[in-house]
Amino acid sequence: MKATLTADRTTIPAGGSVTLTCDVDVRYSGEVEYQWFRETTSEKKYTLAAESNRVLVIAIASRGTYNCRGRITATNLLTEESDSVIIQETERENVPLTTDNTTIPAGGSVTLICDVKHSTGLNYEWVRETSSAVKSTEAVGSDKVIRISKGGKYQCRGWRTDTNSLIAQSDPVIIQETDAVLTIEPSWSSFFIGEFVTFKCDMNEGNDTDWYYTFNKDGREFILYSDYKEHVLSFTSTGDSGEYQCSGLRMGSSYTKNSNTVSVTVSADKPRATLTAGTTIIPVGGSVTLTCSVQSSDGWKYEWFRRTQRTSEGKIRDQQNRDIRVSQGGIYSCRGTRGNPVYYTDISDDVTIEKTISNKVVVKQQPNWPQIFRGETITLTCEVQEGGETNEWEYEWRGPSTPTQWTHNNDVTFVVSESSSGDYMCKSRRRDDSYSSTEWSEAFTLSASTSKPRATLTAQSSVIPAGGSVTLSCSVEGSAGWKFDWFRRDSVSSKAQLMRGNEANRVISVSQGGLYHCRGGRGDPVYYTEDSSDVTVVETFPSKPTVTLQPSWTQIYSGETVTVRCEIQGGEGAQWTYEWRAAKLNTPPTSNEYRITVTESDSGGYSCRGRRDYFFSEWSDIITLTVSYKPKAKLRADNTAVPVGGSVTLTCSVNSSSSSSSSSSGWKYYWYRDDTPVDAVSPSNGQISVSQEGLYRCRGGRGNPVYYTEDSQEVHINTTVTVSGADSSSSPVWLIVGLVCGVSLIIILLLLLYRCRQSKCSCFTRWIQSESHSPGSSTNHGVNQNETHEYNSLHPGDANLYESITQEEDTGTGADEPRDLTYSVITLQNVGKKRKHHKPEQSAVYSEVKTGAAEDSLMYAEVKQPKKEKAKKNKGKSSPAADAAVYSEVTSGSSLSQ
Repeated sequence: MKATLTADRTTIPAGGSVTLTCDVDVRYSGEVEYQWFRETTSEKKYTLAAESNRVLVIAIASRGTYNCRGRITATNLLTEESDSVIIQETERENVPLTTDNTTIPAGGSVTLICDVKHSTGLNYEWVRETSSAVKSTEAVGSDKVIRISKGGKYQCRGWRTDTNSLIAQSDPVIIQETDAVLTIEPSWSSFFIGEFVTFKCDMNEGNDTDWYYTFNKDGREFILYSDYKEHVLSFTSTGDSGEYQCSGLRMGSSYTKNSNTVSVTVSADKPRATLTAGTTIIPVGGSVTLTCSVQSSDGWKYEWFRRTQRTSEGKIRDQQNRDIRVSQGGIYSCRGTRGNPVYYTDISDDVTIEKTISNKVVVKQQPNWPQIFRGETITLTCEVQEGGETNEWEYEWRGPSTPTQWTHNNDVTFVVSESSSGDYMCKSRRRDDSYSSTEWSEAFTLSASTSKPRATLTAQSSVIPAGGSVTLSCSVEGSAGWKFDWFRRDSVSSKAQLMRGNEANRVISVSQGGLYHCRGGRGDPVYYTEDSSDVTVVETFPSKPTVTLQPSWTQIYSGETVTVRCEIQGGEGAQWTYEWRAAKLNTPPTSNEYRITVTESDSGGYSCRGRRDYFFSEWSDIITLTVSYKPKAKLRADNTAVPVGGSVTLTCSVNSSSSSSSSSSGWKYYWYRDDTPVDAVSPSNGQISVSQEGLYRCRGGRGNPVYYTEDSQEVHINTTVTVSGADSSSSPVWLIVGLVCGVSLIIILLLLLYRCRQSKCSCFTRWIQSESHSPGSSTNHGVNQNETHEYNSLHPGDANLYESITQEEDTGTGADEPRDLTYSVITLQNVGKKRKHHKPEQSAVYSEVKTGAAEDSLMYAEVKQPKKEKAKKNKGKSSPAADAAVYSEVTSGSSLSQ
C-alpha cells in the first residue's frame, strides 16, 4: 500500500505558501499517522519530526523535495513512501513602477504607482536617489501611490508586515523637470502603418532660432541636433511605437532643456470601418440612420457607398459625416479617411436596408378551424392586399414550421405537431425590387392541442318507445368542420359495425336497440378523433307488465309478509332482469318477485319493468300498498247468559268488519276460554256457539307464516240453573213476584227515610238524580244490547242499597209460539260494600228475581239464601240500617207472545 502526495501548487509565491496533502487508502484514514520527509540541495533527506498531520503547509524558504508515508496505528504497519514532489520558491517579485509622465511640467507634478500583485499585508517604501556618486537615498513616501514635484531616480519596495521581509522591489524610474513642449500633428495617440506624423519641439524661451533641436525615442536620439524644430516621420512598422521626447541646446552655451514625452502606438493591421444601422427597415414615408466608425482611433472622415442587385456600387456624394440618414432600400457600406496624404481604412461590411411599402399582408389558415389538433394537416397562406394582384411577389415567413428564405410560394403546408404552436408572420416584396417589401403581417397564433380529441355521443333518450325511435347526437367539443362515422354493436363482446360513414349531419335517428358509438373526421387526409364512449339504447317491449300483491288483501298490517310480483304478458320465455320502483326499497331486487315483512314505512306505490338484452318494457301501473298498525280483534256476544239446554253465539271480527269482508281478507279466528285455547279454529265467518260458562277472548290470524292480531277484549258468559215447578199456571209466579217487589219497595222506602234524616234529605236529591239517569228499562247501558243493568247507589256508607233490574227483550221467535210458559228465579245473595266480591257482611241480603218465558204448563222458582255470618263490629256509632242492607235484582223477561 503506497501513500499519495499532492500539492495545490509547486511554487511558493512571494509572501505566500504551498499546501501538501498525504492520502492513504480511505479505509484506514481514521487510523493513520503521517510522516513527512524533505530533501534540499544542501541537505540529505530528513524527517520533519514536528509534523504528523495529513496536511502540511510550507512557506518562504522551504523549497526542496518532499515525500510522505502513513503508519497504521492499530498494526504499526508503514505504507510505502509517496512519489516525490519538488517545491520551488519564487524569487523576489520585480514590481512595475508606473507613472503618468516622466517629465514634470513647470510648476506641476507627476503620479508614481507601485503595483505589487500580492498587496495584502504589505508596507510600501519609496526612495529617491540624491547622489549617484555615493548612492545616497531619501524616503519620499509609504503609500502605494505618491505624487512628486522633483526630478530624480525613484524606486519602490514592498515589505511583508508579518515577517518584515522584502518581497518586491521595482526598477528605478528617472523623472525629469522641464518646460519644453513636444507636440505631434495629427495629435492622435494611435497610428497605422502607412500614416505620417509631424513632431514639433517648442522651448518656450527665446526665439526658435536660438536653439538646436534633437529628437529622442525611448531615451535614445534618432534625430541629431539641427536647427529644425519639426520632424515628419512615416510609420513603416510597429517598431515605430514608443516614447518620443525632444531636447533643446541653447546656441553658444551648454544649457539644455528636455521636453515632455509623447507616447505613440503604431498598429500593423489596417483598420476596418464598422457600419451600423438603427434599424434595417425603412418605415413607410420615413428613413433610417446609418453610422460608420473606426474603433479606437480619432480624426476620421467617411465615404459612403450604395448598390443594389441590379446596379453597381456608387459613392454617395456630399456625405463625409459619421452618421447619415437614408430613405432608399439597398446595400450600404462605408470606409474612413484621415491625414495628409489621405489614409483609407478597409471598407465596412455590407448592411442591407429594406424600404417598407404600403401594401398590407395577412396570414390565413386553411382549413380555418378555430382549434387544431396534433396530427392534422393545415396550410398557411400569405395574401397581399390593396393591389397586390397586379404584381409578382416573393414571400418570407417567420414561424416555428415555415421556411426562413424568400420563396415564390405564398403558402406553406405542414402536419401539426407539438412544436408547431406559436406565432406565424409573413411579408412580401416585388420580384423586381428586392429592397422594398411590405411590413410583417400581424401575428397569426396557432395553438395546437397536444391531446387527440374524443367525440361525445349523447342520446335524446336511452329508451326507444314501442314502434318509435330515438335521436343520437355526435359532437367534438370546441372545434368545427367534422363529419361523423356511426357504429353499432349487438353486445359488449361483438365487433362494431359501421352504420353510416362520413355523415355531415351530426344527428341521426335509430329504432333498434344496441351499443352505439361515433367518431369525427375532417381534413384531407382525414384526421379522426378518438371513438366516443358507448351509449346503450334499448327498445321498449310492447307489453306492459303488471304488479301484483300476494296475498291480495286490500288492507295489510305491520308485521305481515307480502310477496310483490312483476308479470310480463308475452315475455314468459325470455330471460328478463327486473327493475323496481318502491317507496322504501333501498336495494331493489332484479328478480320478478320479492318478499317483504312490512312495516308502516313500506306503505307506498310499487311498479316494475323488465329488461332483456337491449329491450325494456314500460313501467307498470303503480300498485299502492297501505300498511296499517297491528289490529286488535273485537268480540261480540248475542247473550252473556247461556239459556238452559242452549248456547250463545260469539262473533270475532277485525276492524269491525262483517263476517263476509273478514272472509275476503283471509282471517281465521282463534278462541280462548279462561286462558285455555279452544281446540278448533272457528270458521272464517268468525262465529262460534258456546254453552259453557267462562271468560272468553279471541284473535285473528292469516297468511303463511301466520300473522296474529292483538287479542280481543274478554267477555264473561254465565250459565242458567233451573228449578222445576208444579203447575204451568202463571198465577203463583205473579204472586211471588209481587211479594218480592212489595217487600223490596218497603225496605227501600225505609232506607230512604233513614238516609234522608241523616243527610238532611240529600239522599232524595241523589234519588232524583239516579232516576233521571234511568229513564226506562229499555235503555242500553252495557256492551250487550240484549241486557240492561242499572245500578243506583243510594248511600256510600255501610248500609248500602243496590237495585238491579234487568229487562230481557223479545227474542223475536214469533207470535205463534206458546205463551203460557213462565219461569221465575229468586236468588238471595250476600255481597260486600263494593262491586268486587268479598266475604258477605252479616245480615246482607241479595235477591234476584227473574221472569222469563217457559212452556205453558211449567212453572219453577229458586230462592237462594246465603249463610249468615257474624257482623263485624263498627267503630263508633253504627248505622241502624247496617244490619239490614238489602240488594235486589229483578229480571223480567218478555213474553214469547209479545
